[in-house]
Amino acid sequence: MSRSKTVAIIGAGACGLVCAKVLLDDGFNHMLIYSQQPGGTLEFSDLYDGVEFASWQHIHEYLQKYADLFHITERIQFQTRVISVFKDDLKNDNIPWIIQTETIHGKKETHEFDFVIVASGLYSEPYIPIYRGQSHFAGSIVSPFDIKSHKQLVNKRIIIVGGGKCATDMATLAGRYARSCYLVFRKAHWMIPRRIMNGLLPVRILCTRALSIPFIPIPGAPYGSLFRFLHKQFPKIFTTMIDILSNDMMSIHGPNLFNDKIFIPQYSFQNIENISIIPNDFIRLKHEGHIIGKLGTIDEIIDETTIRLNSGEKLQADMIISATGYIRRFHFFSEEHTQMMGLKTLNEDITFNLYRRVIPIGIPNIAFIGFTGSLGLWMIAEVASHWISNYFLKRLKLPDSEEKMYEEIETHHTFVKKIFNRSEYDYRYYWSAPLEIYLNDMGLTLHRTSNWISEYFGIYRPERLKDLHDERKIIAETGHKPRHFYFSFKLNVILIVILIFIYLICF
Repeated sequence: MSRSKTVAIIGAGACGLVCAKVLLDDGFNHMLIYSQQPGGTLEFSDLYDGVEFASWQHIHEYLQKYADLFHITERIQFQTRVISVFKDDLKNDNIPWIIQTETIHGKKETHEFDFVIVASGLYSEPYIPIYRGQSHFAGSIVSPFDIKSHKQLVNKRIIIVGGGKCATDMATLAGRYARSCYLVFRKAHWMIPRRIMNGLLPVRILCTRALSIPFIPIPGAPYGSLFRFLHKQFPKIFTTMIDILSNDMMSIHGPNLFNDKIFIPQYSFQNIENISIIPNDFIRLKHEGHIIGKLGTIDEIIDETTIRLNSGEKLQADMIISATGYIRRFHFFSEEHTQMMGLKTLNEDITFNLYRRVIPIGIPNIAFIGFTGSLGLWMIAEVASHWISNYFLKRLKLPDSEEKMYEEIETHHTFVKKIFNRSEYDYRYYWSAPLEIYLNDMGLTLHRTSNWISEYFGIYRPERLKDLHDERKIIAETGHKPRHFYFSFKLNVILIVILIFIYLICF
């Protein structure tokens, strides 16, 4: 870079922090981050602590430590809200972005930046539906964000609407402290236990490349030809593998979860819309009657405490917690700019039409991170941060036409619509393929260990990504991928054949 470029990052969650760290390593030293406080989930390659299923307190402490260790904290403007992000000509990369902000005390400021990164997160604005007759309700209707302490639930009759991860977390909390807890949901999702394979292996074993093989290939991912051939010619093999995995989960949960048939998933594990790893106490609390599942929706709130479901059943409640998902929108963009960047508004929500789910087509010097819904969001965000840095540094080779980029976006939309029946391309249980798409774009090796056994059967942990900065630097300076010894399965087979041949000749 001829001069130090200025960068604004909107959001200091996990994705905003790791992106800041990567950009700082690449020389983007003039940086400001706008947020309330560090937040988010999980861990990165430069600060790995190995804690499984950490509490929110531990996660917060981890991210605070990460921000302090890499001198990110001093670049964060806390308690600051971004009011607007704009420039006169979005397609002109020679003029800066103008960002207007407002502090919690009402102080307004305007700054100019060369680059902008939006890291406001998938889960920043909860969606709370309007229930018919809710003006009659004497209690409170809140989102999980509003529950700051279990004391808010003590001795109350709670209805939780939703069946995903957030809903089961809230149900577990209410099951411990509330007078009663009803979990109301339209359809049962797959609830993944913390240990699988008859309880012998931790669920994180799903984060091995071997166990990502059964799922249908994602378009554009750098799969091998053998992988694609087997999926095309012998799909039943992979369907059987997925059925074995799903049957194992069903057997682990057993009658304590499924005896009333309400929590039995109505869809194949391969075609799930949602999955959640349930808290340890959920099944026990459900078995003891502290959590009661109701398959249905809220039809109407009849009076101060009575809620009628669409089945006609009536429940009594003092509080309704709507764990009904999140709205993705960017209030700091004008409606015109939102449309120009491919962020289409549908029913108050945003549909992302971004290349690689990162950059708006034809609009330079802006990127979005953390909007790839996946089991491996944390690692995908770290690799995407390197991808963004390469993009800003003009090291990234993009398709030679905007039409090709739009075609790829549409292909991914169609794929996810077919697999998950969703309009977005949230990848859900896919994690290795989205990650490897970014690695492949940057010319980096996909094999992150030294041999095929650890590569495919070892848990894909963040430390595999630790050398990405150095690898990218070597490619930028030499134009060649750094050498990386990898003892492949093919090499293993060849070696065995040679040894057998030698044995037969000599003996």
